[in-house]
Amino acid sequence: MIGDITEGREKSKILLVEDSVSQSGRPLLISILHSLCKRVEKVHYICFDREPGFVKACLQSECSSRVIFHDGTSNILGWENKQSLNVNCDLVKYLNDSKGHHASTSVAIVCDSLSPLILHRSAPYTCQTVTKLASAKIQAAEVDQVVCLLHKDLHDNHSINLLHHIATTIITVKPPKFEHFLMATHTLHKRLSGKVIKLEEHFTLNNEYVIQDITEVKSIDTSKVAMETSQPDPTANLTFNLTLTDKEKEARSQVKLPYTYDQSRQDETLTKSVGEGKIFYQPDEADDFDEEDPDDDLDI
Repeated sequence: MIGDITEGREKSKILLVEDSVSQSGRPLLISILHSLCKRVEKVHYICFDREPGFVKACLQSECSSRVIFHDGTSNILGWENKQSLNVNCDLVKYLNDSKGHHASTSVAIVCDSLSPLILHRSAPYTCQTVTKLASAKIQAAEVDQVVCLLHKDLHDNHSINLLHHIATTIITVKPPKFEHFLMATHTLHKRLSGKVIKLEEHFTLNNEYVIQDITEVKSIDTSKVAMETSQPDPTANLTFNLTLTDKEKEARSQVKLPYTYDQSRQDETLTKSVGEGKIFYQPDEADDFDEEDPDDDLDI
């Protein structure tokens, strides 16, 4: 699943990558950036966390010409120059007004990261901004995908849940459980059909940031296991035996019950001619049998 999402085989309009101090999600973000360069004409990379030079050093030569970097780290609050990129400007307007080689058909937008927007503005404002970017046109070009990085451990659950509501795919990066993997991810993907897919996977990245050795890890519901192991055995500590041995079960299966038909009884019933069957009734001693007509006193 992680490979299908990053390569674009699974469509996702808003992709949210969540990381924490224990596991960085930026290597996965750079891997997605390389994939976007193969699918769209231009990629707008908005930097709020790290300066553009850090990401440029990780890009391959064929991808560098397709990525347009927008540096918002030097003046993130807009105190020195209000016209430069900062957390207070309208990102759609800024991208449309920015100079550079724009695409004519499709573009993608990568935001690294959303945490400064949430911290300096608010979570609702950040959600509105991401939604506007996903539905906007940048220099008449359609936005194919919006990819955002979020430092999950910096925000409360309310802010995170708001972003989860607008995102179509949520990839949470975690430390791997096995040493030979680079990272683990928990993916929640909302398909266009309405189906929601949840997967936990482990993988590695090579020197070109290509995802390799994807392994799905199936989680075990520990609550169900604990419930099954904690249920008492009703047949334990009894003075009599309620269970059967294998020999007793075999003997029980060989008993012919009176209301069941085997092959011989079925053949006998089917071959019996019509008219031979008779019904006899013989009252028992305990029966209250009265030979008189109970309706004899009625004038019928």
